[in-house]
Amino acid sequence: MTFIKPKHSLKVTTIHFKHELMKLKKLFFTGILIVAFTTAINAQQYNTAFGVRLGYDSGLTLKHFFAPASAGEFILSASPRYFQLTGLYEYQQPVPGAPNLDWYVGLGAHIGGIHYHKDRYDSAFLLGADLIGGLEYVFPRAPFNVSLDWKPSFNFTNDYNDYWYSGFALSLRYTFR
Repeated sequence: MTFIKPKHSLKVTTIHFKHELMKLKKLFFTGILIVAFTTAINAQQYNTAFGVRLGYDSGLTLKHFFAPASAGEFILSASPRYFQLTGLYEYQQPVPGAPNLDWYVGLGAHIGGIHYHKDRYDSAFLLGADLIGGLEYVFPRAPFNVSLDWKPSFNFTNDYNDYWYSGFALSLRYTFR
């Protein structure tokens, strides 16, 4: 005995398969959007933070989030031989599996002045570009954060030193939530 399947049954099965595939696609994209949205929301644990930067370009630091994963940071550095103001845009996201720990990267510019000979009054105007990358930990029960970063600088306006690659620093900040 031979069984012959009607042609319309194949069409119904194909339509059912396409419908199920479409449901699966919608579910997948909804899941991706939920993960992306919650990651962006968790990237920001405070609005503004102010503190000190210790290490290369020691001074004062102010960081403010203007979007969930986007922050601006200003660093004012000064010593008897130089001063510098740096402005940075930073993109920040949580480290997967590490609560309260974020990674960030950014870029910006600096302006300032340097007196580079102890015995003479030689000085130079500083203008240049900066990169930054680091890790930031926000204490969950205290209004503080700590970050460790590397911030190389490239100067465009003097012949004293065109680049500073040794820009490691530790920042300690009070957070305003």
